[in-house]
Amino acid sequence: MYNKMKIKTRDFGEISVGEEDIIRFIGGIYGFDDYRDYIILKDSPEDDIMFLQSVENMELSFVLVDPYAIFIDYKPSLPIEDLHDLKVNREEELKYLVIAIINENIKESVVNLKSPIAINPNDKIAKQVILQNSYPLRYNIVSTEEGKKC
Repeated sequence: MYNKMKIKTRDFGEISVGEEDIIRFIGGIYGFDDYRDYIILKDSPEDDIMFLQSVENMELSFVLVDPYAIFIDYKPSLPIEDLHDLKVNREEELKYLVIAIINENIKESVVNLKSPIAINPNDKIAKQVILQNSYPLRYNIVSTEEGKKC
């Protein structure tokens, strides 16, 4: 049985989480190296949009998007060092999420396809990686949203 702890979050108030819910980052997220422990929160299980909430700092939360929901042919290619750090042999063993910047004008909202969060779901470890592929740092999500409506 895992111990539960209460943490305060920026967008979901106080919640109870278990050790099994925590994802530990290798090296932190770029620009936020001091924070390593996060949980993923979402409004409903089928949502493609979620929040990466720091367990250590209630104000630190990132909007995440499933890259396959907006870029169907997304095929991340990682350096071998990243695969070793994440304790896997192939990219397909990892779950990928991308950080989104959501603006008031939704047409200006973007995701970072070049530096996704790669998660080893079995070991609950993660790393923000820089892909060897030539994906953009800022990919506009609106054109994809409009394409989905067709």
